[in-house]
Amino acid sequence: MAQPYFEGSHNAALYGHKNCSVLREVIDIDVRKDSLEDHLYTVFKVHYHLQSNNEVDLPLLFLALSWSDTHVIKVNGKTISHLPLTTANVQEFPFITKGRMENKEQFYQAAYSKNESITVKLKDLLYFKAPLHKGTNDIYIEYRADFGFQTYGFLKNYRLKYSLYPSKFWQSFGPIAVNLHLNGLAEITQSNLGKAKIENDVVKWQLSSFDNNLDITINHRTNLLGKALLLIQPIGMATLAFIGLSIAHAMLFKRFKRTRNWIFWLGIFVLPALFYTIFLFSYDVIDHVLGYSSRHGYVFLSVVTYPLLVIVYGLLFAIWKRKHRNNESPILS
Repeated sequence: MAQPYFEGSHNAALYGHKNCSVLREVIDIDVRKDSLEDHLYTVFKVHYHLQSNNEVDLPLLFLALSWSDTHVIKVNGKTISHLPLTTANVQEFPFITKGRMENKEQFYQAAYSKNESITVKLKDLLYFKAPLHKGTNDIYIEYRADFGFQTYGFLKNYRLKYSLYPSKFWQSFGPIAVNLHLNGLAEITQSNLGKAKIENDVVKWQLSSFDNNLDITINHRTNLLGKALLLIQPIGMATLAFIGLSIAHAMLFKRFKRTRNWIFWLGIFVLPALFYTIFLFSYDVIDHVLGYSSRHGYVFLSVVTYPLLVIVYGLLFAIWKRKHRNNESPILS
C-alpha cells in the first residue's frame, strides 16, 4: 500500500548574514495545478529588499530540498547562477552542521526552527554570492515547490510550511508580506497567520513577528454540490438510498399480497446488494463532481459485510411484516 501522506518540499527564508539587514520580504505563493495528476503545486516568488553598508559579494544560502530543478535568482535585476557548495565553503554558515555518514555520503543538519533541524545533503542547499552595492538592494528568487498532501481521501489537505527561522541570522529583519494567489483553483482551509485580507482571489497577510513558521492548508475549490457530497460521504449516500429502497420494498409488500413471499425474500437479498453497489459507485460520482480523482484504499473490502446486512435487514423486515399483518383487517388479510 502506498504512503498515506506525501511529504512535499521544505521551504525556508533565505539564510542571512549578520552584515546586512532585510528591510522587507514579500512572499508571493502562486497556486497552480498539474494537468496530468490533478495535484496542486506552488511557485514561490520571493523578493528581499536588503540594506548593505558596503559593496560586497555576500554569500547566501537557500534550502532547496525537494525543489524542482528550475529556479531563477536575480540580484538587482541581474540573473545570477548558483555556485557549488563544498565541504569547505559550507563552514561559512554556522547553522549548517555536519551529521552522519551513510553509504560513503556525508549528511548535514540544517537549522529549520529553534528546536528543529532537518537532514540534508549539500546538493539540497542552493548557494550563491549576491553582488550587493552600498545601500538598498533587491534579491528575487523564484522556484517551484510541492505541497505536502494526503494521498488517500477526497480532501487532499495540501499543506505548505515555510520556515522563518533563518531570518534570525540577519542583522535585522523587517516585516514580511505573504500573498497567496489561489487562481480559482483552491480555497484556504486554515493557517496560523491570523486574520487575512482577501482581494481578487488573493489571500494577504502582513507579519511583524517571526516566532512561528508559516503553516497554510488549502484544498481544491469545490461548488455547493461538492461540499454537500463531501458532508454526506459515500456511506451517507448509500444509506439514504437504502432507506428509500426499504420504503419501496415495504410498499410493494403491502400492495401485492399474492406475491408477498417472493417480494420478501427477493428484497432482503437485492436491497443489501444495491446498498453496496451505490456505496462503491458514489466514490466515482463525488470525484466527478469535485473534478479530480481520489484514492481510498481497500474500500471494496467493505462488501464482506454483505451477509451481515442481509441477516440484519431480513430480521428487521420480518419483525415489521409480522406487525403489519397483525394490524391488517381480518376481512382484508
